[in-house]
Amino acid sequence: MRLPSSLLLLAALPFAFAADNDNTLFGKKAGAADKPVAAKEPETDKPMAKDAGMTKEMDAPKDGMKGKMEMSEGDKPMPKAKMGEEAEAPKKPMVAAETPKPDAEAKKDEADKPKEEEAPAITPFRPAKVPVAKESRTFKLANLNKPLAFETTRELQRLFGVFTTQYVADGKAFAKAPGPVAALSYTILQDLGDHRYVAKASWPAVGEVLATGTDVWAILLLDEDVKVGATGRMVGTHAGMVALQFTAKFSPIDGKTLTIRREAFVECKAIEESNANLAKFIEQVGQGAEFSVTTTDRIPCKSCNGLGYTREPQKGKLEDKRIPCSACEQTGKVTTATETKFVP
Repeated sequence: MRLPSSLLLLAALPFAFAADNDNTLFGKKAGAADKPVAAKEPETDKPMAKDAGMTKEMDAPKDGMKGKMEMSEGDKPMPKAKMGEEAEAPKKPMVAAETPKPDAEAKKDEADKPKEEEAPAITPFRPAKVPVAKESRTFKLANLNKPLAFETTRELQRLFGVFTTQYVADGKAFAKAPGPVAALSYTILQDLGDHRYVAKASWPAVGEVLATGTDVWAILLLDEDVKVGATGRMVGTHAGMVALQFTAKFSPIDGKTLTIRREAFVECKAIEESNANLAKFIEQVGQGAEFSVTTTDRIPCKSCNGLGYTREPQKGKLEDKRIPCSACEQTGKVTTATETKFVP
């Protein structure tokens, strides 16, 4: 069915009006009017958006690169460095553990080698005791054998006998010994080197400073070499007690390394009790030599004047009350250490 041409013309009128921008036939609601407007706005905006986007995208990589560079110089390298340090941290102990290998090998080699015997060590433990004088007196050789004088020949000989236990012969003169002088009998048990020996020894008591020793271990310093098992006698000065660390080579402790404390003696040349030495002693005192002897004497008690008791008067009685003296235990004499100095 064909439409008349008049109707076709009428149908084409709206398109003709829509082509004109000033035509408001359809108003804002006209679909054709909206489309061109909507198409024009994005055409003007989209290129701007694209240009802005392009500029932003062009700028963004630069800023991004700067940000990345700043991060690489600032924050990012720090974690990487930390990770690197953490990764390297366990390597350091491994290197340190590898370096001592030569020392460990050297220690193993030293352990495999036969151990040399350690030299014995002797250290002082307790010094020698010396008598401490509480009383003092003077022995004048000029008063020898005078009336009412205690300087008698018998007293001189007694004091000279004590002198021989406190002094030793040193060349042409007499020298003070470091400790009491005693006569020892010994049996050598082990040689420690340098004329030092472990011995089983016996010696008598010397006053109150050196107790008696009977078959006890002692450390001896002898003048000459002595073989193990040898027996003999010597005069030695007591040097006190020493601590000895050594490996024993005698029964019942053979092969054991231990530390013991024993009395030590040094061999010396004793002064003989002879008239010649006594004359030499008197001569040296006359020449100004200072000699003194400390003896343990029994002297009268000063508290009771040697009576052994004290008196206390009583009313109405002629006799005094006697009170036992506690200082001398009723003996009238007390034991004390007296130093006697010799003068011309």
